[in-house]
Amino acid sequence: MKLDELTTIIAQRDPLIANAVSMMAGYIMERTPSAYPSKEQTDAVNAYLHSVLGKDSDVMSEKNCEHRRIATMQITINAIQALDHDQLNRLQNVLDHIAYDKDYFMPEQHQGWKR
Repeated sequence: MKLDELTTIIAQRDPLIANAVSMMAGYIMERTPSAYPSKEQTDAVNAYLHSVLGKDSDVMSEKNCEHRRIATMQITINAIQALDHDQLNRLQNVLDHIAYDKDYFMPEQHQGWKR
């Protein structure tokens, strides 16, 4: 199934997850994907997680991170029709990183220039 058809079907049920699936599947399907998803792609996932988990999703405790990780599996499940096995594994890996770090699109934030 094509990604456009899939997101149209998902959007009828839940537009936020449809946006997250579209953004993240698009990132995974790129011929030469960047090392990290863009801010818009990460924001789409975080918006979905916020809608599912409520305002507690912003607190990055170990318990909330695990809840976020479990919630991201719904994005992967919805993308099954559009991605192959390796792409699904890569998608869930990226989503796991986002679950534990809301700002995963900015790796330079964690690695500064040291003199």
